[in-house]
Amino acid sequence: MKYTKEISDKISQDYLAGQTPLEIAEALSLSYSEIVPERSVIAKLSSLGVYKKREYLTKRGEIPVKKEEYIERIAKLLDVNAEILESLEKVNKSVLALIERKLTPQEDPQLERLLQLREMQSVEVNYFSDPKLKY
Repeated sequence: MKYTKEISDKISQDYLAGQTPLEIAEALSLSYSEIVPERSVIAKLSSLGVYKKREYLTKRGEIPVKKEEYIERIAKLLDVNAEILESLEKVNKSVLALIERKLTPQEDPQLERLLQLREMQSVEVNYFSDPKLKY
């Protein structure tokens, strides 16, 4: 199919409005009585600079992280050069994630409560300045 300026503008508007390339291809096929493959629409949207590739996710639905990124984060937490930890590249990702999680400072709820109590104790209260209090 030849994409005219009008068709190109329409498919880019439809895509930006939330339609999938498959839906756009089906609509074009119905409108022009010519089979338009989904890949053709994707290629045209890509050439227009509009198409965004679907982001790859792991089985758990998370964005994948490379081992090098884990090692760099661990090195930063340990305050050492990442080259020193290069032998960690042989370790499973799950182990690297565990190491990073354990090294990351966690907020301790008990510590938070102690700090709040300490702040409360340091506040001076002048009972004589409150007019509601009767002596």
